[in-house]
Amino acid sequence: MIQAQEVETLLASVAMGDRAAFKALYDLTAGLLLATANRVLQDRALAEDVVQDVFAGLWHKAADMQAPVARSLGWLCVITRNRAIDHARKRPADVSLHGVSGDGDEFTHDAPSDSPDVFDQLAMAQDDHCLQACLKQLAPEPRQAVLLSYLEGLTHMELAERMQRPLGTVKAWTRRSLLALRQCMTGGAA
Repeated sequence: MIQAQEVETLLASVAMGDRAAFKALYDLTAGLLLATANRVLQDRALAEDVVQDVFAGLWHKAADMQAPVARSLGWLCVITRNRAIDHARKRPADVSLHGVSGDGDEFTHDAPSDSPDVFDQLAMAQDDHCLQACLKQLAPEPRQAVLLSYLEGLTHMELAERMQRPLGTVKAWTRRSLLALRQCMTGGAA
């Protein structure tokens, strides 16, 4: 099992240009990231390309990573999944989900599921812990405004009506709360 602390330590070393740490990080996480990309793409060759892109980007931009959010296994999985989704969107529209295998048997590809798989759940659990801690730092009403906005999709006007507060107040709460959350989630960097 991959230890989160080990990944964080390796990512910190990679950020300082440590090639041995980069290799160790690859050896430790590449299988998980390949499975994450393959789950979205249903194509191992494309999934391998995605993992290569993720690690190439990681090496070139490691010094720009912001701790602690950008130094976690969950973050790596989310980056890989997002990159795989980008690749899937770039596929030509005429690619069929049905085909014929080399031996003449028909086969179908399942479209990627929108429901979270085990890798998504891992990434969400790690990010969720940080998000929950940051949300607790907000005052109750602004926190409620943000949660209603994002969980129920309420507009500012709907928030104002539901919370029985002026529209300007709700807008200010939402903006300030999102800025505070971003600062908290990125470890204080604005």
